[in-house]
Amino acid sequence: MSTTARQGHLDPDRLAELEEQRDHLLASLRDLEREHDAGDLDDHDYGELKDDYTARAAEVIRAIDEHRDLLEQSRPERNRGRTALVVVSVLAVAVLAGFLLARSSGQRGSGTITGNDDSLRQRLASCQMTSFQKPAEGVDCYADILDEHPDNLEALTYQGWAFVRDDQVERGAKNLARVVEIDPDYPDARVFRAVLLARAGTAARAKGDDTTARQSYTAAAAEVDRFYRNDPPEVAVQVLRQEGLERTIFFGLLDDRVRGCWEQAAAAGGAAGSDTDSGSGSDSDSGSGSEGSAVDDAAFVAALSRCLDGVLAADPTSTDALLSKALTLLGTETPDVAAATTLADRILAVEPDNGNALLLLASAAVYRDDLDGATALLDRVDGLPRPTGAALIGSPEDLRSMIERRRSGGSSGPGGATTTTTEPRATASTVPGAPRIPNADGG
Repeated sequence: MSTTARQGHLDPDRLAELEEQRDHLLASLRDLEREHDAGDLDDHDYGELKDDYTARAAEVIRAIDEHRDLLEQSRPERNRGRTALVVVSVLAVAVLAGFLLARSSGQRGSGTITGNDDSLRQRLASCQMTSFQKPAEGVDCYADILDEHPDNLEALTYQGWAFVRDDQVERGAKNLARVVEIDPDYPDARVFRAVLLARAGTAARAKGDDTTARQSYTAAAAEVDRFYRNDPPEVAVQVLRQEGLERTIFFGLLDDRVRGCWEQAAAAGGAAGSDTDSGSGSDSDSGSGSEGSAVDDAAFVAALSRCLDGVLAADPTSTDALLSKALTLLGTETPDVAAATTLADRILAVEPDNGNALLLLASAAVYRDDLDGATALLDRVDGLPRPTGAALIGSPEDLRSMIERRRSGGSSGPGGATTTTTEPRATASTVPGAPRIPNADGG
């Protein structure tokens, strides 16, 4: 969560300044594209500058939208003890749109289907900016392009998202379905479809329709899996992670009893944080690593572990409970990797192709510096649907990168600074509904 949102206020002058920065950075991205196309900028410099501008633009956009959309949720008195996992979903859809717009501006304007002339790229860039600020006008802007280029993937995709942001969800979903028909591997459409499906799952569960909720979350997981299988740009991956989409899907697919344990633990962690921070005047949402934060995490993990013990006593084969219990063992200051590995083995005894268990074993193998064993396990994971627990265990991509660094001499061995996964600990700060919910790298 940005510093701006944590401060709990943003004066009009500061807001105007941020909006000016956003416009400048997005315009700079378009200028950068033109320089690259004209041959004035080589591929290496272009890539580095584009990544820098995109990251800076995303941070500014997030600061603006967190102030407008997340201010109430960022206040400690409103956050403590909240246990509604289902409402922790894609909270800043404007950020998602703006982030991907910045990435794709002019990059794939033709969608590899229609012409790729400068005029078309400029028109797409103009529509992107319009759509971000005024979705309804963006819909019309893209319509003009689609009249001439009906199969343009970018225009179809981002008109679809403009429809969604203009509360015309069905029309937006129809656009995205058309994109998938033309090019099943177009990653932008997969992101947006996953968002819509996860939101549908959230809505269905809120109505008590668990069957529909589970179907929606399962479909969202399939979209995320397809997204990752098409070598998406890093900035798009960061969008998924910052929006917590994979975490939302993971918790949405948990068994009701196990999900209930996570909710109870979140409440326990919130109560502990409230007691600890009482009268301190500090912001418990900051995730600053203070003593209060440690108490929150300890209370959360202890409560979750106790509840899961009860579930496993009633059903020793519950794979969701076994995985969650393993995460609690990794969520302490001294992670019990051996015990977590034993629980993963128990999951595989029930479900030999359980991707979450295989991913956890791969993570443990990296921790032990068994790089060959970890690679073999990740090869098995690659042949399965993407593990839904990657957000908390650590993604296959991050583990492979860690293995590569370790083999090239980039780590000191088990327990070292780079030996754990992106999200090695299931602490209160990584769990939707907990007292603090930062945008953790693990999704």
